Amino acid sequence: MAQPAFQTAEIHGSTAGAIESSGFLPDGRFECRGTSLLKLIAIAYNVNTDAVVGGPDWLGSEQFDVAAKAAVRQSSTAALQVMLQTLLAQRFGLVIHRDRKELSVYLLEVGRKGAKLHKTANPGIPQCPSVDGPPGMNHRACRAYTMGDLARLLPQIARNYVDRAAVDHTGLEGAYDFSLDWMGKPGYLAARDNAEGPGAVSLYDALDKLGLKLVPGTAPSPVIVVDYVNRYPLEYAHSTPLEFEAAEIRPSKPGALPSLTAQNGRLEIRAFTLQKLITMALDTKDDLVTGGPKWLDVDRFDVIAKSTDVTSPHALSAMLKAMIVKRFKLETHQEDQPVTVFALTAGKHAARLEAANGPVHSDCKWSLADGGMTCTCRSTTMAQFAEHLPAMAGAYLNHATIDQTGLEGAYDFTLTWTPKARLSDPAGWRSGSAGLSIFEAIDKQMGLKLEEQKHTMSVYVIDRVERAPVEEP
Repeated sequence: MAQPAFQTAEIHGSTAGAIESSGFLPDGRFECRGTSLLKLIAIAYNVNTDAVVGGPDWLGSEQFDVAAKAAVRQSSTAALQVMLQTLLAQRFGLVIHRDRKELSVYLLEVGRKGAKLHKTANPGIPQCPSVDGPPGMNHRACRAYTMGDLARLLPQIARNYVDRAAVDHTGLEGAYDFSLDWMGKPGYLAARDNAEGPGAVSLYDALDKLGLKLVPGTAPSPVIVVDYVNRYPLEYAHSTPLEFEAAEIRPSKPGALPSLTAQNGRLEIRAFTLQKLITMALDTKDDLVTGGPKWLDVDRFDVIAKSTDVTSPHALSAMLKAMIVKRFKLETHQEDQPVTVFALTAGKHAARLEAANGPVHSDCKWSLADGGMTCTCRSTTMAQFAEHLPAMAGAYLNHATIDQTGLEGAYDFTLTWTPKARLSDPAGWRSGSAGLSIFEAIDKQMGLKLEEQKHTMSVYVIDRVERAPVEEP
């Protein structure tokens, strides 16, 4: 019996530094960008990436853009997951089997002085809602909660601390009533470094108050074992359209604000300079496009284009490039030139990094919680980390990022910083402190430096471009 499959699907290799996004959409679509095959397998089989084992080393580093659409718009998430499984099997030749293996987890255990918990007086449905408390603290009032409930909850509410599954090893039976009060990771780090501020309370401190502790360990867990997979996707029999079905380019109205929307194959760009349009069409960074007249950064245009058969960002970029080349008579060539980059370099002291332990696929996960951004990387080289950085902290990094640390091998590490928009607004995030920029976080938490340097890279040089777009016949 044939497996359910998407009606249409496009898969393309992602541009370096693409911001990762993925999700099942309510109208029967799945779209992702900058997503590793490791993550795609985890999404398809509804597991954490830690539970995908085996397969080649590149599984967590090669990134893809996918745009797929089901024939039935009301398809459930479960149905779309099966379709994604079929897509991976058809296009990447993916073969898997299910097994149980020892995986790295956190073990929830009783502390040395014993648990300080009270059995619930009102057994019923377990609840652990957030409640109000002093500023800068997270508060949970847990009622009728078992230790198994707590272990399952911790990765959901404190991902900045608990970056993998937690398993109950307390041996405590029954349900309990207790409160859990802690600072999010950014707030804890800021309070720890500020002697005049409030006392620092980590999640581990909060658990210790209950007579509990979290320790790294292993536990037998269900896994998806990758038996075979191709590095590059097979092409569909039909070809992807190279041009939009319809496209209009016109000068923007004076004072119009820049905006961009791309949905269901329709692209609307308002008040973009031609320099920005060319950068988008070439799918590169602003400072990797040079040459051309000064008006490229002055004249602004609106673009309205559509293609009903194509929705992926990669395909839209390719069609935008074809349109810009054709309508503005754009001609370019590539050459190596010195440009400004952000270089990840070794600090004055030894790097604060832990060598990767065990055969784990390279994987960096990031999450926004408690007003701060946390990136947790496992089995990741510094070159891979540098490649991930622009997607994670793009507001700070307006240039390409390269690895110049000289560090070999792969590492496990966690990095926590404050998003740039919140850095100058202490009232805007829960810790009530100014926090750390990405540069300060890399320095303090990793023992490395991120600094501007000149580095020779391949750039696009504009040889010719017309000021007014040629009208379509």
